[in-house]
Amino acid sequence: MDSSHRRLVLRGLCACALYATARSALARVLPSQLTPLVSPGYKPTDTDERGIWQACDRLEEELAASNLLVRNDALKAYVRAVTGRLLGDTAADLRLYIVRNPEFNASMAPNGMTIVHTGLLARMRNEAQLAAVIGHESGHYLLRHSVRNWRDLKRKSATMAVLAIGGAAATGGTGTDWYDIANAINTAILLSLFSFSREMESEADAYGLKLMAAAHYPPAAAAQVWAQLIDERKASAAARKKQYKDKAMSIVSTHPPTAERMTDLTQSAAELERAAGNGEHFDNRRTEWLAAVAPVRSMLLDEQIKLNDAGASLYLLGSLAQDGWDGTLRYYEGEAYRLRDEPGDGARAADSYSAAIRFSDAPPEAYRAHGYAELKAGRTEEGRRALARYLELEPNAADAAMVHFTLGQ
Repeated sequence: MDSSHRRLVLRGLCACALYATARSALARVLPSQLTPLVSPGYKPTDTDERGIWQACDRLEEELAASNLLVRNDALKAYVRAVTGRLLGDTAADLRLYIVRNPEFNASMAPNGMTIVHTGLLARMRNEAQLAAVIGHESGHYLLRHSVRNWRDLKRKSATMAVLAIGGAAATGGTGTDWYDIANAINTAILLSLFSFSREMESEADAYGLKLMAAAHYPPAAAAQVWAQLIDERKASAAARKKQYKDKAMSIVSTHPPTAERMTDLTQSAAELERAAGNGEHFDNRRTEWLAAVAPVRSMLLDEQIKLNDAGASLYLLGSLAQDGWDGTLRYYEGEAYRLRDEPGDGARAADSYSAAIRFSDAPPEAYRAHGYAELKAGRTEEGRRALARYLELEPNAADAAMVHFTLGQ
């Protein structure tokens, strides 16, 4: 998407946000009040919706061929299984794309194209939290919010009266972000697909809670996800000596809720859990989550740490460590300090690397980092042992020759 096109999209999203925040306070949407408008095998029948589906199909073709995708069959199968627990037979109509993007985002288009960012996966502490976000996006999908929003926008603006599919994406599937591929569809359609009113966001919240409770996930996990994201953004702002403001401007951004929405989420979750009674068993399925994400966890955290936003990175690692520190988290804590490079951060990083290698799951890189830190501190033998262990674990590492040189081999 060129800069002028993206600015147009962002201005449109800002206008939608201003319209939403200008509205009077809405009554809480109760999960029991909502009924799905999409059933398994649903197909559009009217011109408007068929056009939106065609536009989404074009975007999906480009995305499916993109080098932005995480092509990990086991991880995709796991996320699909979570979606299946929530949606049952309707999940068969969805197609999942896990996209390499460090932003916290997910979306579910009307044609069933479902996008999950690696930045979202990096922040989840358990399966219930992932289900909370998928459940929210499923609410938008099942309640046909994109179609409702498109029709509302078309009524309000003559410039959005024409549904048009653009030419092929200029990126050819090699863009730096998936929405660079979105040149394939009209800007107005993007607005209708991914920007929702406060009322629709509240409906999606409520429906997502309903899905979670039915699938035996603790509904309270939804509010936990948003609280974590808001606190992370506050930590990032504080570290940069800025005042926190939610400026999530991504085309498909799932904005953190307002205080009012957080209250509604918490209240509705408590009601659902009380209604389930003492005999109902809610499970956040943390063990299943850790097993599924283990093969890609280093990649997910590395992507976040390399953003070099120390406030956000250190908050994220501390948030994940609420369920217990491990070698991977301690190693990336050290990397966050190393990249921040403020006074005292060298010692903090060294302490984190030292703590990392005490865990059996420490990544090989932790031994390398610990080894160099020990050599720098003058503890030669410990440093050499750590570097030798690194080579033992990663004999074909790209920097193996340099490490051999350091060891005098």
